[in-house]
Amino acid sequence: MSVELDRRELLKALALLPFTTLQLPAAHPNRPVFFKADEFSILDILTEMIIPADEHSPGAHEAGVASYIDWLTAQEIDPDAKTSWTKGLKAVNDLSEELFQKSFSSVSAEQRTEILNRFAGTKDQPTAEQAQFWGQLKDTTAFLYYSSSIGIHEEMNYKGNVILEQFVGYDAT
Repeated sequence: MSVELDRRELLKALALLPFTTLQLPAAHPNRPVFFKADEFSILDILTEMIIPADEHSPGAHEAGVASYIDWLTAQEIDPDAKTSWTKGLKAVNDLSEELFQKSFSSVSAEQRTEILNRFAGTKDQPTAEQAQFWGQLKDTTAFLYYSSSIGIHEEMNYKGNVILEQFVGYDAT
C-alpha cells in the first residue's frame, strides 16, 4: 500500500514537527530512570522522612519527589552531580550497615531517624560528605515538594491570582 502526499501536504506535516514531541516508552515503567532500585528506595524513604504525610497534606512520597530527583539526575550532564547523589545514598546505607548490620531500607523508623540525625549533625559532628549530602537532600526535597501540585495547593493552600474582597494580611500601621 503506498501513500501519496502532494508537496503542500508534506510541507504542512513538516511544519508541525517542531511542535510535536517524541515520547519513547520507559525501559521499565514505574521504575527509576537513573538510580538502582535499592538507591531509589533509600531516596524515597529519606524524602518522606524530611516531609512526611500528615493530617493536613500528603508527604514527599505522594508528591513524587524521589521520582523527580531521579529524573533530574538522569538528565544531569555534570558527572559530579550524578555521583554526589549515588555517593550520598551509599553513605546512608553504609552507616546503616555499620550501626545496625542491615540496609537502610530494612531498619526501623527509629534507626532511620538516628542515621539521618548523624547526617544532619544533631547527634554527632557529620563528615564533610555527610553534611554536603544532607544539605543537597534537604534543599532539593523542600524545593521540589513545594514546587509540586501537592505542596503548592494542598500544603500551602495557594489559590493563585484571585481578587480578594478584603485584605487578609498583616497591617503594619
